[in-house]
Amino acid sequence: MLPAERLAAEENLFKPLGEAIASWTEGRPTDSIGSLEYVIFRSSDPALSLTAIKEISVLLAEQGKNREALAYLARAEVLAPSDPYIAFEKGWNFLSLEDHLEARTAFEKALTLTGESDMASQARFGLALAESRLGGPAAAAENLQTLYNKYPYLLSPTAQMISAQYEKLKKRQHAITFLNEALTYDPRNIQAETDLARLYDAADYYLPAWQTYHTLAELDPADAYSAGKAEALASHVEGKQDNLLYWTRMAWPAHDKPLAYSGKDIVRLGLFSDLKGKPSGLTGFSFIANTDFVITDSRLGEVGGGKARMQWSVRYDPLNRICQIRDNMGSIIHSTRNSFRLTPSIKGGVILIKSPAISAERGVDRGDREVTGELNVVARDDGFILTNSVPMEALVPAITTSLSAGGRQLEAMKALSVVVRSKLNALRKGNPDAAQDYDFCDSKHCLPFPGLQNENETALKAAEATRGEVLSGSGVPVTAAFHVACGGRTEQGADDKGRNPGRLTPFSLYYHTLKAPNDATLCLPEDRTKASDAVWTLMIKPKWIESRLNRKHKIGYIRSMFALKRSPGGRVQSLRVEGTAGSVTLEGFDAISEALAAGTLRSPLFTIRPVFDGKYPGYFLLRGIGTGDGQGYCILGGQGMAKKLGASYTAILKHYFPEYRITRLP
Repeated sequence: MLPAERLAAEENLFKPLGEAIASWTEGRPTDSIGSLEYVIFRSSDPALSLTAIKEISVLLAEQGKNREALAYLARAEVLAPSDPYIAFEKGWNFLSLEDHLEARTAFEKALTLTGESDMASQARFGLALAESRLGGPAAAAENLQTLYNKYPYLLSPTAQMISAQYEKLKKRQHAITFLNEALTYDPRNIQAETDLARLYDAADYYLPAWQTYHTLAELDPADAYSAGKAEALASHVEGKQDNLLYWTRMAWPAHDKPLAYSGKDIVRLGLFSDLKGKPSGLTGFSFIANTDFVITDSRLGEVGGGKARMQWSVRYDPLNRICQIRDNMGSIIHSTRNSFRLTPSIKGGVILIKSPAISAERGVDRGDREVTGELNVVARDDGFILTNSVPMEALVPAITTSLSAGGRQLEAMKALSVVVRSKLNALRKGNPDAAQDYDFCDSKHCLPFPGLQNENETALKAAEATRGEVLSGSGVPVTAAFHVACGGRTEQGADDKGRNPGRLTPFSLYYHTLKAPNDATLCLPEDRTKASDAVWTLMIKPKWIESRLNRKHKIGYIRSMFALKRSPGGRVQSLRVEGTAGSVTLEGFDAISEALAAGTLRSPLFTIRPVFDGKYPGYFLLRGIGTGDGQGYCILGGQGMAKKLGASYTAILKHYFPEYRITRLP
């Protein structure tokens, strides 16, 4: 064949290659594999063949078809014997096939072919996993310790695996220590949390075992196992149990004086809301106001009041189906079946709600919290709910503080204040609950409001400096999406100086998740050991995924799990889980996160690798980037712009929302 004819033939193969990539993003991996096979077997161009082999090997490995992947990788090794990635991929496929000797050889070869720290560290991690089956847990722990001390971006899974080796060595206290380390570096490592609960329980550490199982049950309110373990362990726990958990408990109001109060733009906030945004029923609470206050019955009008800094209580009597309001001496001041409200006598007075008795078993923040404005006790058949009628502006500093991930950069806090205010304004106008007793909730379903005591000085200054400012499009206020960390690039394409994977393909995305962020990445913290929001790796056992899925879908044991449709930015939009009793396709990030990690999964921008233990996966390795859906404002990126670039809040907002302007609410 003449050179020109051969070039024409090769160019024709770019069409099926493009079709393969399109099929992959559209959720048709089988079609993608077919198109890639066609390219591989038809091409006489080594570079094109190698490209297609890298793509197909990623897809096959994700589906657990490791022998097929190895067959293609053997061909790639002939084409590019010095490519460290080929040896690296062979190692993971051999590891999944439980051929640990071949896995060790492949990973060791990869280490001889690369001096690049990310690939070498990922290879050392795989090598340690192979070594745990060949040289035993002591040798594996030694290899993992070396990696643990040198590479910050695998700290949590490495600590998790070191713990597993110490558990095999029957050094339970060492195992517990490293699981706590794993959670220090990645608080959302759900598998480490689960393993820690089990080890605490096995060691008869009753209090931490109870606390950890309780935490798991709060993350997943339908988790009967964790709830049952917590209930069984509760009999061994001394003291008031509610005070031994992570709820905020306050003796007195943090605000000793009334706040500045405009009385404008009043919204109704549903308090103590569950994960679905519904305020929970209460049967009682105590409260302290920092000013005198008035009690107003919805039918009878003003019925009494109390003095500042005295602890009163509200209790529901289920026998008589009435609410009783008692003063600081325990005397009943008012009994009613009606709704009523508590109003500070001085505008801006603060009420501390203490020790709420919540009817819901799990999934609600039971922490004490301060509110201003009016506290409404809304009667229900089996108790009451609490809502807070409050100027919207008064909520901004506390919510901004809670979302800021510890940031104190004033310009970044100003930008976040505008985003929060825009979101609150949109929730008030668009929430279907507006016809009920509240406009929006205080849980992460809407916006998390932990109480006025949470606000810091920087957030207060930022809210005051931007008072009334929101984002608008064509002169109309809009909602504002946000997330903690984009990992270098938002879904809309805002460049935060992260690595650019180039054209999105199975291989480019997978390779992208193997790499550490650029040092210049705006949402990357200075302390790289705290970078789990920007880049993360989870090792999740299928047992708990099966437990959550079998509640609704009855899949049995998981055979395989792989991504289907992805967004243009690579984020998983649907996930296929195939089991021994049935299969299910999970649609949307909420459903995927709930199934994989009890709602704690950071981001849909991840890749999956099953590592088998016999016929079924022993665990799934998830490598991910960023948090949330990557839409809109990157909170840590805004902090990076303020600190590293000296950007103003208007420049920060223009970077993330180029199509919007800052306007002021009327």
